[in-house]
Amino acid sequence: MNRMSRTLVLGCCLCLPGATASAETDETTIECAKSATFLAPIDSPEHRKYAPDREVQVLHLALDISPNFKRRTVSGTATVQFRPTAKPVQDVQLDAVDLNVHSVTATEKIHAYQVTADKVIVTFAEPIASGKETSLTITYDAEPAKGLYFRTPEMGYKEGDTHLFTQGEEIEARHWYPCFDSPNEKFTSEVTCRLPDGMTAVSNGRLVSEERESASGLMVIHWSQDQPHANYLISLVAGYLKRIEDKHNNVPLAFYTPPSEINEATNSFRDTKDIMAFFEQEIGVAYPWAKYYQVCVNDFVEGGMENTSCTTLTDFTLFTDAS
Repeated sequence: MNRMSRTLVLGCCLCLPGATASAETDETTIECAKSATFLAPIDSPEHRKYAPDREVQVLHLALDISPNFKRRTVSGTATVQFRPTAKPVQDVQLDAVDLNVHSVTATEKIHAYQVTADKVIVTFAEPIASGKETSLTITYDAEPAKGLYFRTPEMGYKEGDTHLFTQGEEIEARHWYPCFDSPNEKFTSEVTCRLPDGMTAVSNGRLVSEERESASGLMVIHWSQDQPHANYLISLVAGYLKRIEDKHNNVPLAFYTPPSEINEATNSFRDTKDIMAFFEQEIGVAYPWAKYYQVCVNDFVEGGMENTSCTTLTDFTLFTDAS
């Protein structure tokens, strides 16, 4: 007589759960959806995952982005400041999946560059000496399949709630900007986003400026993260958003939602300040970032993401008094 077995596949890092089933025994097995790699046999290719070599140290990344919500594309520039680590470097490779590259410039003379399906490879005229700081700027556009996601009326979402959000974990930022896309690299960053009137943008760190550009009429919103963090933690949420605000000691707090969902924000946000106070007392360390914002987006691709100073959440976390 056959017995039934069930395998429950659970998400990790705040992922939402799913399930599969097969026929064998009546025992239930719990698995993590991201466990295939670390549960694979030690001698299998799935088990052997290595971080890329760090021939250069990334110091700073600056993004200047203009999204097109109708076409669901982004265009702009990515500027990477780096220095070679142990030895001179002549070729620098950036991760970049299906990006249309228009130009590549640098503070050192470039001999040539090559754009492949998943890389931008820059060859300098002379090797860059170990420790010498260099800046590399790539102008590009993209229609990201991953990493950056649009929510627009043309896709069936509510009028007035148009927005976009990013999700970089663990190596998906490369779909919307060229970068050293590995968690073993940490650097400071800044994000500038250019948006139509009435829209806003939230990113890591502190707000540097928010002003209208006279030539284009666009709002130019500039955020700066002055503490190093991993590339996959860079966040951008932009579009029509509403917010409520608070403060914990000197840390600004805010909670953003699409406009149609702002009435549920107060309930969902109300315990944040007390939770921060509890953790600071429990671990004896003050909150280290410039702010703590939470942003709810439509149909987030995970349950939530702990981007530095700016957590992205699924709007399933919103609730009313009756909930």
